[in-house]
Amino acid sequence: MTNQLTSGISSAAEVAGNLRVALMRTVRRLKRETDGEHSVSVISALASVNSRGPLTLGELAEAEGVSRPSMTVLAASLLERNLVARELDSSDGRLVRVRITQLGKRVLERSRTRRNAYLTKRLGSLSMGELQTLDQAATILLRLVEEGS
Repeated sequence: MTNQLTSGISSAAEVAGNLRVALMRTVRRLKRETDGEHSVSVISALASVNSRGPLTLGELAEAEGVSRPSMTVLAASLLERNLVARELDSSDGRLVRVRITQLGKRVLERSRTRRNAYLTKRLGSLSMGELQTLDQAATILLRLVEEGS
């Protein structure tokens, strides 16, 4: 696929446009690499709870960029499937947090393994230089996202 970058960068706006298209297509494709049993929302919520530790539903809603009512519905589904469990907050017993269960961790790991396998297969045809470029780009993208949070 060719784009403006192959003939040299002329502006940040051009890079932004190319990057947006590449990221959106990649995300759409990775979303299809699920087990069919668990939605992208479920996997994303599990990843947030796994990486950030026990969260209130408000904290989880904020982390996922959804409304509290939407997170309440999603959390009920996660609880019903035993992917997360409720626990009382250690400093304020009125607060309830959700933590990932062992089953939730297994579901998350299977999802990551499947998506990583897809990417590994796609990256297999690239040169070492291209792989290094993508690795550097991933580092930069993560930094941009974390700075923007």
